[in-house]
Amino acid sequence: MNLSRYVKIGIFFLSIGTAGTVYVIRSSDGFNEFNTKLYEVVIEDATGLSTNSKVYLAGVPVGKIKAIELTGDTALLRVAFLKNVEIRQDSSILRKPSSILGTSILALQPGSDSSPVLKPGSRLEAAHGSSDMGAVLGSAQDLTKQISELIRDFQTRQLELLTVTIETFNEMAIKVNKRSDAELDRISRILESSALITERFEKLLREREGDIATSASDVRLALENIRRITDEIRSGEGNFGKAIYDEQLYASLLATAERTEAAAAQLQEVLDSINNLAITSNQVVNDAGLIVKKAAGLGVQVDARGRYEFLTSSFLSGVSMRLEPVSKDRFYRIGVSSAPAGSTASYVLDAEIARRIGWFTLRGGLYESTAGLGLDFSPLASVQLSAEAFDFQKNGLPNLRGTLYWYPAFNPFSNMPWNWLYFYGGVNAALDPRRDFFVGMGIRFADEEVRGLVGLIPLGAGK
Repeated sequence: MNLSRYVKIGIFFLSIGTAGTVYVIRSSDGFNEFNTKLYEVVIEDATGLSTNSKVYLAGVPVGKIKAIELTGDTALLRVAFLKNVEIRQDSSILRKPSSILGTSILALQPGSDSSPVLKPGSRLEAAHGSSDMGAVLGSAQDLTKQISELIRDFQTRQLELLTVTIETFNEMAIKVNKRSDAELDRISRILESSALITERFEKLLREREGDIATSASDVRLALENIRRITDEIRSGEGNFGKAIYDEQLYASLLATAERTEAAAAQLQEVLDSINNLAITSNQVVNDAGLIVKKAAGLGVQVDARGRYEFLTSSFLSGVSMRLEPVSKDRFYRIGVSSAPAGSTASYVLDAEIARRIGWFTLRGGLYESTAGLGLDFSPLASVQLSAEAFDFQKNGLPNLRGTLYWYPAFNPFSNMPWNWLYFYGGVNAALDPRRDFFVGMGIRFADEEVRGLVGLIPLGAGK
């Protein structure tokens, strides 16, 4: 193996790496006039140093040579240090070789913390460095050692790669050999099977040669019979020919087809009638179901109340049934109650319809068997203020009644009786000088049995 070739390769890559490092350091060093301060350094030998050479502290660049001048028999360096680096009076500069190419660097020894800090522009003395030849020899020895390790590693890797390559080729050859044998066996079996099938087919042809000839004769005879029958039909001979070319038979068949078409049209009309009847029946059933659904969807509540009027010292009571749809935006009420004082009747009728709009509810209908209007105001769920105007007399004022309802824990759908109770009080005939005040209590709850009976009303009405 030619070692000089690998040495040249190593030296070439080392030179390229060194040149690239120098270029990077010189092109992006981060030193400028704004972040540096300038000092003078006196050194006996500036070999290997040049403008822009770095000054290192603990391996970190902290300065850069701005200029090199000759002063007597010594070199005067103008060095720009970073402003955050403290240059003390006992600090020193040491020149060190950086490569076998003869380049050098400056190393800063910061000095002790007790020493005073030098002002920018001050002069530093350089310390005596080690022999450049010794440094060069040390660098050459390190390079030789690195090259030897590189060559040894290269040889080891080449041998390993060669070994793996040989083993891979060997495995591939074994697989190809096995595959070739398998393919040859397969081809041999295919050829043997083809030969066997050919032999059997030839044997079958020899054994069935007579049958095949007979079958061909039968086919020819059948074709001749078909051709002869076709000729008879075309010439009008025979039963089929006469049936086809007989005009009377054709007219009879045509009449039969027309009657069949007419019967099919009548049948289609009957089917259309049945279909329309089914659609009408379905619509009727749907309408009836809708009526039942709406009626059954009404919520039914039973209301019983009583009140005591103070001035007349009378007690009045009444019962009513309240129908409320699922939307809760309206309700219907019908009931009977005791006749008020001064009335000739024993009972009076109440029947009203109501519509909710936000906090307000508009009502209208019969109140104590007279026409009237009502208005409810419900700012809270437990409080309601109501007013009714009814009994509009020709020469008198109507009866204006105001009532305040209080529902402490009202829930008509609850199973607890105390959730059904409510209390009320107010004034009756407020516009009449004989007005009276009253207080009362009521009970209202939902009744599913009554709701079921209401759901049957449309069915009963249709009978």
